[in-house]
Formats: sequence, C-alpha cells, structure tokens
Amino acid sequence: MRRSLKRTGRFAALVGVALIGTAVAQTDPGDHSAHHPGQASGAAAPAAPPASVPAMRSMPGAMPAPQAGAGCGGMMGCMGGPGRPFYASLLDMPALTAEARRAIEAEAERRIGWGTQAITSGQARLHHALAANDPVAVQQAAAGVREGLLLLESGTAALRAVDAGMPPRQLALTWFRDQLGLPPAEAAPMAIDGGPWGLSWYHLTSMAFLVTFLVGTLLIQHARMRRINALVGRLSAAPAGGPAPGPAPAPGKPSEPPTDGPSGSPARVVGTAPVTPAPASAAPSPAAATAAARRPWSGALRVAATFRETPTVKTFRLVEPGGGDVPFTFMPGQFLTVSAELDGRTARRSYTIASSPTRRSYVEVTVKREEQGLISRHLHDRVAVGDSVEVSAPLGVFTFMGEETSIVLIAGGVGITPMMSVARYLTDRSYPCEIFFLYGARSPEEFVFREELEYLQKRHANLHVAATMSRAEGTAWMGATGPISKEFIARSVPEIAKRRVHLCGPPPMMEAVRAALAELGVPKGQVKTEAFGPARGVAPGTPAPLPTSAPAPSPGPAPAGDAIPRVATAEVRFTKSGRTGALAPDQTVLEAAEAIGVEIDYSCRVGICGACKVPLVQGAVTMEVEEGLPPEEKARGVILACQAKSVGNLVVEA
Repeated sequence: MRRSLKRTGRFAALVGVALIGTAVAQTDPGDHSAHHPGQASGAAAPAAPPASVPAMRSMPGAMPAPQAGAGCGGMMGCMGGPGRPFYASLLDMPALTAEARRAIEAEAERRIGWGTQAITSGQARLHHALAANDPVAVQQAAAGVREGLLLLESGTAALRAVDAGMPPRQLALTWFRDQLGLPPAEAAPMAIDGGPWGLSWYHLTSMAFLVTFLVGTLLIQHARMRRINALVGRLSAAPAGGPAPGPAPAPGKPSEPPTDGPSGSPARVVGTAPVTPAPASAAPSPAAATAAARRPWSGALRVAATFRETPTVKTFRLVEPGGGDVPFTFMPGQFLTVSAELDGRTARRSYTIASSPTRRSYVEVTVKREEQGLISRHLHDRVAVGDSVEVSAPLGVFTFMGEETSIVLIAGGVGITPMMSVARYLTDRSYPCEIFFLYGARSPEEFVFREELEYLQKRHANLHVAATMSRAEGTAWMGATGPISKEFIARSVPEIAKRRVHLCGPPPMMEAVRAALAELGVPKGQVKTEAFGPARGVAPGTPAPLPTSAPAPSPGPAPAGDAIPRVATAEVRFTKSGRTGALAPDQTVLEAAEAIGVEIDYSCRVGICGACKVPLVQGAVTMEVEEGLPPEEKARGVILACQAKSVGNLVVEA
C-alpha cells in the first residue's frame, strides 16, 4: 500500500510539473502545430466539438468542424485549411467589419467549447492513467489538458478584443506577442502601414541611420586617404639635409662613379648662374634647418641571395641579419648607398632599389659590373651569400606611388631598376590604370628582367611592355631595333601628351628621349628624370687635418689621386668644424672639405642624389649639375658640395 501511494505521488508531481512548466510558454496549437504536424501525432486527440457549433463560413480558408473520432494532429491544426490557422488568418483582415466580427465571435465560441471539452476529457483520462500507473497515458492526458487550456484562452482573448473594437490584424499581433512573452506595444495601432512604401517608421528610421553611418564612414575614409596622399607628397617633395633623399637616385649603371679610383669622364654640363646665399645671421638659417633634417637609416644588411640577370648584371637580395622586416621603409624609385673599406679607404656607391616596397622582408639592388667601378667589382667579385653589406637608405625623390591616372616608364640599360620597383609596386597593389613600360638595351642578351616583364604583362592586362634593341643582328630578337626614338614612343604609347612620364638612363639617351617627348607635345613638367653618369672627382684617402686656424693658406693640399697640384686662389671656411682650407678654381667644395678632414655626406658625386647638400653662408658658387637640388632649396642658399666651385672665398655650414 505504501509503495502504491509513493508511485501515485510521483505521477501527480510529474503531471503538475508538466502542466505548470509548459503551459506558460506554449503557443496556440493551431498556430504552432500547423507548422509541425508530425509533432502532434503522439498526443491523444481530444473529443470532437459539439455538433451544434457552426462552421466559420466567412473565415478565409475555413474548413468544416472536425467530426468525432477524426484526430487533427493538434486541436486547431485543421482550422483555416493547411498552413492558415485562426490567428494567422486574421492578418488578412484589415478592418473589423460586421462580417469579420461575426466570424471571430463564432470561432472564439467554438474554441471555448472545444477547450472546455478537451479539459474535461483530459482530466478523465488523467485520472484513469494515474489509477493505472501508466506514465505514457499521463503525459498524453496532460497534453490534451494543455491544448484545451490554450484553446480556452485563445477564444476568451478573441472575445475580449472584439468587445474592445480591436482590428483583426492587431488582435493577431497582440496574441502572438503575448504567446512569445513580448511586452505589449506602447501605441494601440501597430506601425506597419504608417510609413511610405508599406514600411514602418521604425524600419525607415533604422535604414536611414545605417545609411548615414555608412556615408559618414566613407567620408572619413576619403579624408584619411587624402591626408595620407598629402603626407606622401610632402615626404616625396620635402628636402632632407645631409644624406637625406635627393630628387634623383643614382641607380647601378655602367658608368659607376669610382669614389676612390681614377676620375671618370666629365659628366653632362648644365650651365647655371652663381648661387648667392641669403644674408647670414646669428640664428640658424632655413637652409641650416634643412640640412639638419632627418637622416636615413645606416647599418649592415645580410646578402640572402644573388640572381644573375645578364652576363654582367647581378641582383643582390639584402635582408635584416636578425630576421624580420628590413629596418627602413622606402618608396618605389628611391635608392640606397653601399659603402665598403677598400684598400684602406672608404668607397661609396648609390644603387636604386629594384624591389617593391610591398615586400617588407628584403630589398634588392641590381648592379652592373664595371671595370672602373670599385663597389660594383667588389659586389660582383667578393660579396657572397651570407656576407654583410653596409648601406644607408632610403634616399631620393624619383618616386611614383600611383597618384596619376596613368604612367609611362622609359628606361635604358640598367636604368630599368627604378622602373622595375615602380612596376612591381603598382602590380602588387593592383593599380587600375594603364602602365606603359618602354625599354632600350644594346642587345637581347643585355635585356634585364626580360622574363619577369613578360610574366607581369601576361598577368596584368593594363601593363604594356615595348622594348627595342640597338644591336639585334645574329639573334632571335623579333622586336623593334634601334634607339628609343620619337616614332617608337608614338607607336607604343597612345596620347602620350596626356600622361606622366618617368625617364631614367644614361645622359645621352635621356637627352634624345627628352627631345622626342617635346616633339610629341609632352609638357616638360610631366617628365620626371633620373640620370646616372661617371663622377667628376675622386675621393681622397684619409687626409691629415690642418690646424683649425689657417689665416691665409696658400695653395691647399691636393686630393689624393690628383696628378697635377691645384693652385688655390681662394679659401673655404666650414663653420661647424671650425676649419679652413684652400679652394682651387677647379676644385669642388666636397673635395676641399675632404682635403682637410671635414666630414660631408655624399653618395653619387655627380650632382643627382642630393646627399651632399649643405648651406652656403657666404660667397657665390657655380654648379655644373643641379639635378639633386630642388629650386626652392637653391633659393634658400643650399648648394651641392660635389658640384659647387668658386673663385672667391666661401663660408659653408659643415
């Protein structure tokens, strides 16, 4: 007896938990089980509704009342036809008309009747199940009671809403919100048709907010990109003192300036007016501030790999010795300076960086071996993978970052190196505009980067490569022959007068191409150039420093390597070091400084890299080559020490 009571108590507790725990969150079986007909098959079908309850003839899609013994898989699963339960059908009734009121009241009364009958039947079955200790029957009876309760609630709720004059659509939404446990809407009418295009004001306001946020984000990004472009432009055009970037890098070329060997042939002469500085004052001049600007990074890089491009041209890949990215950033077209101790003296040479700035883990320089080039011979003959190389970088403002709508790159010989950096950068960044790459070499054997250019042209439809060879007899070359001429340019580049042109190569080649571009109508301001050529002077050995006070020195000591002593007619005083030295008419300020041990940074020694810029405090000078000196710096009294000469006394800030 005690065991039977315990079992009866457990069944009663199970029923109570089932009724209380699920009745609160359960939705109307007609509006829920209609979407899941299979889930209701396990519950016992409640008794059929009274035959006196009429069918809803005015409800859309209504069906006859179920007959006795015909289960519906949920009490209201068959109401309104498949997929259209009672409350869902109310959404199609925009207003509470008399016909709609009668239909809703009839359906509500039917639900109340069905619910009452289901509750009574479920209670009877529940008692029988408890007496028989049948858990499955208890669960089915409890489900029938729950459905009866929900039908009873839905019917009474419909009657209350109709009595309050609530529209059918609002009645349905209110019922759904109540069944889902959502708080009631604040406003009586739902804002479904309140806005235009059948959208609610909430939806319109949300979309307007999102559109405003998106537009604001795009404007911020646009302003950010303009600021970045302006900053890049200022960095490209900003002069930097000492070894800071000059306007024309000196790529590794056949005419390598031997910084400590025999002097090369004269560079291209450009006649200029004497440079007269602004009046000196006690405070630092603007030129002095320019000279004191930021300096490039200097240190050792390790040779990670070498690549043979042609029989006389080799590419050196330099990496950070400790791993990671290289310790400086650069722009396409800039160069670095390699220095080495050779025969007890320091030799330097500048080479344009050929790799793309997007490849942050290494930099590459492409060098042609020259018999008179100390650094080029040192790199080709002595430097191997794993060795360290002393470099200073970056320098130069001969750059292109993709700010124009198209670009024409014209190169000759090893002058291809800055153009390859630009082409690699633009293709890496998926530059969307046209890129025209014109190249001239002496023979197909000396066509540097030929395979890579062919590969890039196949992958990028906007890259157009045209090459011409000066000598192609006896080779398989089927392309153009001869120098880069006006006809070759016009045939290769349509509407070139509208495009920006970058030009790099030996001075004779550049002069001829400049003339051709002028004939084709290209404005001079659209042509950016970088030349390379042999040095005009040589770097002496380590000189013996002279006394800091030299009242009136007679002809100063000639730099090492000069065969004929120079006769000094003037003197130059260096304010920072406090030294004074003799200055011959054919001697540059850089050579005079080296003769007395005054340190002035230099790189190319031909007036194109701008590394040797110093402020002129007093006096006047002439310079044969000024490509490394922007006009605004020249106006402030800045000179190129490797080019500046004078027959009068000078005062230089160095």
